[in-house]
Amino acid sequence: MNPGDTLEGRGVLLQHGRLVADVDYHLTIPRQIHFILVPPGGFRPDYEAHLGGFILLAPADADKISLTEYTLELADKTKKTIRVDRRYKETKHKGEIRVSFWVKVV
Repeated sequence: MNPGDTLEGRGVLLQHGRLVADVDYHLTIPRQIHFILVPPGGFRPDYEAHLGGFILLAPADADKISLTEYTLELADKTKKTIRVDRRYKETKHKGEIRVSFWVKVV
């Protein structure tokens, strides 16, 4: 992945291999300018280490989420370990109410 690349889709959130919730996700790597203004420690060609963004959950599922690590299974069945950093806000997505959480791939 490169700066500015985005991963969007519908996936599932897992904890210890068990289904927690269905999610919509939007993950991105900051644009190249981020790495000029906020240079990473040393040379790091692995931009995926900076991957972060939002997951969206139904309000009933949002109550199950704590600020900890989960496995996010993407639409293409690849898995990424994420850390939920904070609950963000309630929003409408595709006509349905969702609760967004800020996440970082670890």
